Amino acid sequence: MKLLNHTLLFLSLILFTTVGLWAFLFNSQLLRQVKTTIDKGLENYKIVIIDKLKDDSVVIEQEVFLDNNYIVKSVSEDYALQVRDTYKDTLIFSNLKNTSYQVRLLTTAFIAADGNYYEMKIISNELDKGELVSKIIISLLWLFLFLFVGTLLVNNFVLKNTWKPFYEVLIYLNDFRLDKSTYRELSETRIQEFSLLNESIQNLLKTNVDIYNSQKQFIENASHEFQTPLAIGINKLELLAGDDNLHAEQTEKIGEIIEAFQRISGLNKSLLLLSKIENKQFSSEELVNFDEIFCKIIHDFLDFSDFQKIKIKYFKEDTCLYKMNKDLAEILAMNLVKNAIIHNQQGGELIIRMESRSFTVENPSDGPKISTDKLFKRFNKSSNKKGSTGLGLAIVKAITDVVGLSISYTYCNRHIFKVSKADKIFSSIL
Repeated sequence: MKLLNHTLLFLSLILFTTVGLWAFLFNSQLLRQVKTTIDKGLENYKIVIIDKLKDDSVVIEQEVFLDNNYIVKSVSEDYALQVRDTYKDTLIFSNLKNTSYQVRLLTTAFIAADGNYYEMKIISNELDKGELVSKIIISLLWLFLFLFVGTLLVNNFVLKNTWKPFYEVLIYLNDFRLDKSTYRELSETRIQEFSLLNESIQNLLKTNVDIYNSQKQFIENASHEFQTPLAIGINKLELLAGDDNLHAEQTEKIGEIIEAFQRISGLNKSLLLLSKIENKQFSSEELVNFDEIFCKIIHDFLDFSDFQKIKIKYFKEDTCLYKMNKDLAEILAMNLVKNAIIHNQQGGELIIRMESRSFTVENPSDGPKISTDKLFKRFNKSSNKKGSTGLGLAIVKAITDVVGLSISYTYCNRHIFKVSKADKIFSSIL
């Protein structure tokens, strides 16, 4: 739910609840005021009637309400003295309308000119509470409608314009990329809170851009400075290993040192690659043909797989296309295939199946099922296989995250990796 609609919902609930309570109180007060006005009218009418009857020598009693809207009957003195002016609502039956209707009734007593005591009841004109309430309800419904329309107009024009700087900030943050340094000044606003928000965001992003550029430069410089002495050291050790004066044991130890240096060099390159992937430095995209990529990788790994006595089988059912960075696609496929070869059984096989919306890499393994909590962690190794740095699957995971894919792992007599995005599914079984 959008912020404006969320505000409109609560504003409408509060408004309708408040107006509803006000309508109830207004209706009660209005009916009370109507009754008070009618009672005053009955009181004035009583005075007029009594004055008229006192002037007559004889009071004519009547038991039925006629055109004069009152009845008079003779009562005892004791009864008359106990009567107080009372007002109440009552129903009167109309022979003309053949129905009952509600009126206001005044009961009083007086002494006439002849010295006798009389009780008199006076009724008002018809009091239709139902019609009054219905008219009030109709008026309130119109009021609710006008308030709702007014709230919508205020919400869509006034509040929408008020929150415009906030939505500009959201768009800016959504488009912001550290690797592209898309830093720009936000538009000014007269609203103090939004102005403070813009200032805070600009300071935060500027600081992060500076830190990112500093870290990026440090990583690149450190990797370069680290790689150079390693290469020099490896070259010198190789030259030293070629010396005829060295014993076989010394040559073997030099070979172990060279192998360790090469491993450190490969580890350094993998960490630098992982850093570049996570920093989204592979920004260009194109439609990648995984069939071509796997054919190239199979050809490149052919000697390595023959040395490991692993037979590679490739089955193509269709062409798999996906839009992403081509370099990342090659790294993704290469790491999956390399991982499958390294962790394969001696004399095993590697089967690659290509479909229109998936590719599968399958191989048996001596190792058991791997915990998914540790599988994609850096430097995690399920075995001490030679040539494994523990970063291959971490790189695969980083690539899938960057390009919007997701990767999952299952085990069914073999290691199975499934990479998917929306309705496009890519599977890798190691």
